[in-house]
Amino acid sequence: MNRISPFAALVFLLTATAAHAEPAATKAAPATTPASPQKLSVETKKAGLVAQLAASKNPTEAALIRGQLEELRTQSIRPATRLLMRRAARELSSEKPGEAVEDFGAALSLQNDVAVLWRLRAQGRLMGGDTSGAISDLGVALQHDGNDAVSWQLLTAAEDAAGDGQAALKAWQRVMELDPQLPGAAKKFEKLQLKAFGRPT
Repeated sequence: MNRISPFAALVFLLTATAAHAEPAATKAAPATTPASPQKLSVETKKAGLVAQLAASKNPTEAALIRGQLEELRTQSIRPATRLLMRRAARELSSEKPGEAVEDFGAALSLQNDVAVLWRLRAQGRLMGGDTSGAISDLGVALQHDGNDAVSWQLLTAAEDAAGDGQAALKAWQRVMELDPQLPGAAKKFEKLQLKAFGRPT
């Protein structure tokens, strides 16, 4: 997987969240609020799926687990936030990454504790050529969810675009730890290794 399609990711996310939307809340929960039992349950399920993905034995099994993980990661996204995501998807499909980034920013003002939203804004920024902004957003995304293989894939692309071959390789190694069945992962690793260190003598 040499390139990530932001628009394809958004389409998947929006369809995945449609069936799992929670009722809109008037305010985001303060950062100091203890995690609810429901959130703890989601985190427990997510940790289990992360472990299953890392131990998956074939691409079909891994693909199913990836889908389940995305559903868990997006199920707390509220309807108002999802509307902004849909608008951003249209803007990305029309090659207007700047406008999409603004809408992702608005979505983050509603739910800045959702790692996927930081990941999506990073995708928009990378499409617009803002590699440093993308890397910054991915840093926040990974603080919230350090086991998100998709964020690590995007970080690989951002670091590669920024010209830091060793950082890109390191990020891809993390991808392979989390999702060893990812199609083309070994070939991508070889290309990044060659780019970072050159051909062995």
